[in-house]
Amino acid sequence: MRFEDIIRQWFKNEWGGSLVLPDGWYGRPYDNQHAVTSINEVGDGLTLILDQKLTLCFKGLKSVEVRNRELVFCPFDKLCFEWAAYGTGGEHGIKEYLTGEVKIVPAPG
Repeated sequence: MRFEDIIRQWFKNEWGGSLVLPDGWYGRPYDNQHAVTSINEVGDGLTLILDQKLTLCFKGLKSVEVRNRELVFCPFDKLCFEWAAYGTGGEHGIKEYLTGEVKIVPAPG
């Protein structure tokens, strides 16, 4: 099964989740329930866009799996995370990771 298929099935079952990056939660735990905007899988690269504002671009991604209802991405060679703030502040940023794992965690319950 392609990574894209696993991701789409997870979002179909869970409706969304909070994002945990290799260095911790993006925002407050369980505060946001992100929805998938698009997925593009080419070769060993995967680009996942959430809420039209958060872009996760993986290179050398080896695995996408569901563990205890969480969608887990790891290991990977490189992750470029680009974000734009919600609301009118216009804040944005880019961060790169070379190790760790990314999780999308559904609301408890």
